[in-house]
Amino acid sequence: MRDFSRQKNQTAPYIVRAATLISMVPEQKPIDNGALLIQPTDKGNLITAVDNYNLLKRESYQKVIDLGPVTIAPGLINAHTHLEISHLAGMTVGGQGFVPWLRSLVPHLTLPPDNKALDRALQEMRSSGTVFAADMAARHANHLARFLKKKDFAHWLMVQHFGFAAPGNDKTMPPAMAENLNPELANSENFCRAGHAFYSTDATTLQAAKNWNRKQQRPFALHLAESSGENELIHDGRGELADFFRAADILPSNFQAPGCSPITYAENLQLLDESTLAIHCVEIDQRDIETLARHRVNVCLCPRSNAFIGVNRAPWEKLNKNSVNLCLGTDSLTSNHDLNLWHELEFLLTEKNSHMDLETGLKMLTVNPAQALAIDTDFGTLETGKKALWSVVPDVFL
Repeated sequence: MRDFSRQKNQTAPYIVRAATLISMVPEQKPIDNGALLIQPTDKGNLITAVDNYNLLKRESYQKVIDLGPVTIAPGLINAHTHLEISHLAGMTVGGQGFVPWLRSLVPHLTLPPDNKALDRALQEMRSSGTVFAADMAARHANHLARFLKKKDFAHWLMVQHFGFAAPGNDKTMPPAMAENLNPELANSENFCRAGHAFYSTDATTLQAAKNWNRKQQRPFALHLAESSGENELIHDGRGELADFFRAADILPSNFQAPGCSPITYAENLQLLDESTLAIHCVEIDQRDIETLARHRVNVCLCPRSNAFIGVNRAPWEKLNKNSVNLCLGTDSLTSNHDLNLWHELEFLLTEKNSHMDLETGLKMLTVNPAQALAIDTDFGTLETGKKALWSVVPDVFL
């Protein structure tokens, strides 16, 4: 699919026209023969009007870019991916469960990123309409930060804290792996602190990272309840996942299981609020769902990644029924076949006994992640004042 949304070298106001325009503004119906009036500024191209083309053209004499017989929607937001490891595509084992997948992945994680692989991954996202990514980065976050800045791609760089080196007596937070190489990384306006997971990161470090993000008013992301092994480890400290991380000298031998679900543990640690993005949430029950809803936590579903690895599916129907803000992410190319969010949505819509409608699905790609990631001033809808970035809805959805 061609990337229509990046109109470069425009210096004067112009109009973009499409057969149908879905603004995703609440209560606003799709506009037939829809159009955007766009004003180039030093902050990028901004929408100054949205209307029927005939009405908009009557008020304006600007250049027109006609997209033809297509339906456009706001630019898509990938709420969870790992671009840093795009070069490891095809190197992992799928369909056998979480620990076999980890065993196949971990030996390759020291391999440095490959710019050709990053280019391919980014182009795939852009060509399918993705305009923003919440990217979970690790040891090579510095490389990725330079790459995304050069490519002028909007993102949060969610740098993961990993390991059980707890803060010292002065309560300072141990640096994330990438910060050991570049302490200035945290000064970037795109930087967020993130947690990897409870089974790989000290609880006090996660609390410190969350508190740092709170002060900076930035979203906090954490892989949460992704597999049954994670639940077993947090509940009683046993199981295949616990054995794997102990053997790798990551999980301390004296680790004390909190004796509850990962969701309850996150609540007890005060990690849950409206700026938290809980990723996966596969192994959760009704009590967990009510906890997430009560704290207004955002949940990012990665259904194709879960299916690739061979874990269960997230109960998105129950989450949605309890008014949890749901987003979609592709996860990485080590657990997915591509980074096309439309394929992610198609997977959900075509699941057996799926009752998701297109409007709900589109919200999970646009409005919902814009709110979850605190970027709804610029992204998520096509309306006056927002960035002029859109996606073309594939015919399969129409």
